[in-house]
Amino acid sequence: MQAAMPPALPYLSLREHLKAEWGAALHRLCLDAGFTCPNRDGSKAFGGCTFCDVAGSGASHIEGALGVRRQVLHQIAQCEQRHGPTRYIAYLQAFTNTYAPLDRLRAVYEAAVCHPDVAVLSVGTRSDCVDAPVCELLAGFGDRVQVWLELGLQSVNQATLDRVNRAETPDDFRQACRLARTYGLRVVAHVIVGLPGDTPADYLRAVDLLNAEGVWGVKIHNLYIDRRAPMAADWEAGSITLPTRDEYVASVCDMLERLRPDMVIHRLSGQAPRAYHLAPAWALEKSALLKAITAEMRRRESVQGCRYRSGGASLSAVEQRI
Repeated sequence: MQAAMPPALPYLSLREHLKAEWGAALHRLCLDAGFTCPNRDGSKAFGGCTFCDVAGSGASHIEGALGVRRQVLHQIAQCEQRHGPTRYIAYLQAFTNTYAPLDRLRAVYEAAVCHPDVAVLSVGTRSDCVDAPVCELLAGFGDRVQVWLELGLQSVNQATLDRVNRAETPDDFRQACRLARTYGLRVVAHVIVGLPGDTPADYLRAVDLLNAEGVWGVKIHNLYIDRRAPMAADWEAGSITLPTRDEYVASVCDMLERLRPDMVIHRLSGQAPRAYHLAPAWALEKSALLKAITAEMRRRESVQGCRYRSGGASLSAVEQRI
């Protein structure tokens, strides 16, 4: 029997998953609903996460002043001019998009799915801002669109979370995942590689948590320094050291090997807008970075999930060295 051709990538990318599920890639509409966060307004803390910029990690092209419905229609019109008719992911990206009264949330979500070509509603939020009424509200949109709940885990190391003023815990993430699963929501977790205080073992512990909680997708980000973020001052003072590209690639590959093979990989890189990006310089070369990750997986002769074991992850190469 002829051997199967190797996959284009050694991991399950979002693009390939969307092609398989929808027949084509979907375009993302990045939206700002004008929310804030509980660690900005004093509910839990002030100043926000130290790695987060003044725009709440929203995309640079978001025009928040338009309102959500007009943002959706404006971005769809622009996209159709370039690509023709297609389908979309309405991504409520900036700040905490479940941190408001239910009536306001309902109005925002309705505006986000106002166009018939919106296929997915993706809601970025904090785990401590997810409760049963919010999940029930989101699940109610499931008869019209697919619903993703994007949760910022960032780190499993509580000391690291405290250092970056996260003002929440890994247990908050666990509880939010279990609640979301009860309501049939797809959870997309965010994990940052390179936060001050974290180690390669912490990244693998994060992977184990994602596996254990049945997370559907993951965004792995390298830590980057945005000049508008509080962390910029620490980096400029020399109190923060960022991973080299080789170190980041090695950590990502260790994580991919240990992740469940069916978990969808939404991102493997991150960067600030070029006008605000201070470091690392290598993060600005996204294509080269993704090629380096693939090349390292090929060199190892490994694929996503090759070190995953159902019921408990096996030791990875990095743990065997620790």
